[in-house]
Amino acid sequence: PGPVAQPLMGPEGYGFNMCRQEVKAGWGNGGKVFVVPVVNVEVFTPGCGGPGIQPHLQSVPELANKGWRDYGNRRGLQRLAQMFKDLGIPATAVVNSEAAKVDYVAKALKESGWEMGAHGLNNSSGNAKMTREEEEGHFKHCLDDLQAAASGIKAFMDFVDDDVPYDVVDSESGARMLCLPYCMETNDFSLVLTKNMDARQYAQTIEDHVRQLAKESGEERVVCLGMHTFVAGTPARVLALAEALGRLKALPGVRFATASQVHDLVRKGQK
Repeated sequence: PGPVAQPLMGPEGYGFNMCRQEVKAGWGNGGKVFVVPVVNVEVFTPGCGGPGIQPHLQSVPELANKGWRDYGNRRGLQRLAQMFKDLGIPATAVVNSEAAKVDYVAKALKESGWEMGAHGLNNSSGNAKMTREEEEGHFKHCLDDLQAAASGIKAFMDFVDDDVPYDVVDSESGARMLCLPYCMETNDFSLVLTKNMDARQYAQTIEDHVRQLAKESGEERVVCLGMHTFVAGTPARVLALAEALGRLKALPGVRFATASQVHDLVRKGQK
């Protein structure tokens, strides 16, 4: 069979009427690699499944995998928040708006001091096959629930195709959005659930990835470290991760930042 057309994604793959524009180098104010820890705070609709630590368990009701995911918000979230606090490293939490309604999740997020980003209503219902009106309503619902609409959206972390930030620009209106590459090679799902790495291998891979980028010359790089509370937030992984991040924090040229801090540096550098 031939290729399947995807007109909604446009000829460059960044969305209908959207084109890519490169960000001029020199925005980093001395930093070479900007590491953005991104903590995914998610909930799943009961009975709809989700990621599993023992995916062969398919009974209804199913307790093991559901409990493993719930553990992330009950314990993993708080453990990650304490780790970043102890290290003095900022983080961006991308949050399902339904998760923010859970009392102990809301409390942990407030106490963390993290920057908040929108991550849909939940991680069971996606946005595929919606009309534009349905999609806009879905986004508004999420932003309203997170009380994020007033502050606006500064950066987008869905594209994974580079090590550098870039703009996607509407070819008709000129409106632009900064894209921070959301690295699949440093994501805990990729490393732990797909590649079956143990805690030390997971942390070492992240450290090696950033160290190599710091050795390379040229434009500033951005590495988003995608973490999930029920994967990265377990005791063994937090222990190994804290040690690796502590070493990276001391590495010349490496800066830890939130998504909005990177956005502000890039925009300042473009003036």
